[in-house]
Amino acid sequence: MIEAQNITKRFGEFKALNNVSLSVKSGELLALLGPSGSGKTTLLRIIAGLEFPDRGAGRVLFNGEDVTYNPAASRQVGFAFQHYALFRHMTVFENVAFGLRVRPAATRPLETEIRRRVIELLSLVQLDNMDKRFPTQLSGGQRQRVALARALAVQPKVLLLDEPFGALDAKVRKELRRWLRQLHKEIHITSIFVTHDQDEALEVASRVVVMNKGAIEQIGTPEEVYDRPANPFVYNFLGSVNLFHGRVHGGQVHLGNTSLPAPEHPEAQDAPAMIYVRPHEIHVANQSNGQQSLPALIRDVNPAGPLVHIELERLDDGAKFAVELTREQSRNVQLTPGSQVFVELKNLRVFSEDYSI
Repeated sequence: MIEAQNITKRFGEFKALNNVSLSVKSGELLALLGPSGSGKTTLLRIIAGLEFPDRGAGRVLFNGEDVTYNPAASRQVGFAFQHYALFRHMTVFENVAFGLRVRPAATRPLETEIRRRVIELLSLVQLDNMDKRFPTQLSGGQRQRVALARALAVQPKVLLLDEPFGALDAKVRKELRRWLRQLHKEIHITSIFVTHDQDEALEVASRVVVMNKGAIEQIGTPEEVYDRPANPFVYNFLGSVNLFHGRVHGGQVHLGNTSLPAPEHPEAQDAPAMIYVRPHEIHVANQSNGQQSLPALIRDVNPAGPLVHIELERLDDGAKFAVELTREQSRNVQLTPGSQVFVELKNLRVFSEDYSI
């Protein structure tokens, strides 16, 4: 178990982390997700022992033991980074064995044990029979798996991954996401990985920590942070979203002449509201169903791919917004650019306070 307690870290005048606290459960796969400059890599490096909190501004505990100012070498942590950092003049076997061979003589395994462990790890990362190849003879995805095998060779208590798939193309990244999740199920090592890729965090992690401007905005399972965002920043950062401006009053939100339920704001009295709804959670019809229908004009239809992407324009204020329909849904409505339709906003989230992103 890892605990970061009230961590603050400055680089000159810049505050990279501001009183951040985080608990990582033993054996879980946790994602630190956020935009550039959010503090996620700084937090990872402090957990690793590559950086330290400001003096007196936080602690790091491994299984209850204070390791705040212990060097990285004493924390039994394995690392894998975006750019692999493999030794080009060494074979795959020698790269994976490196961490074992540079140990002090008193703790260095016998050569037979090193060979057994390396071959076992190469099998685990699906690189059997590639032990004699050099890094330049491997694909990007294979190199990243070698880097992960090298990190695991020293039998770390914690595995830390900093943008591990960031240098790879989209197809390879998707394959390695599935592979990493399956690998974690097999080895159950406490793992933390940093990413700015929302899909990656939601697909791979058991819990997601959303960070912004040196602080944690929300912690939860992928389902919790996606379906129940804590604030507008999380809503905007996790996938495509439409923003509508209206007013909320007595548990109802008003968009022009359209009224929609907002039961989470029963006490609001004619307050300005921001209404968020994802493109795939908007129903489109050719006929109005009453007060909950918002009239709009179709501006563009793009049927390429598995979803039909539609750009609409509100009739009341001219604001544009996006809708995504499955091909089956699109067959039930006339989608002609320039024609009028009526939309229903499903699973909308209303924020009544001003919030700057």
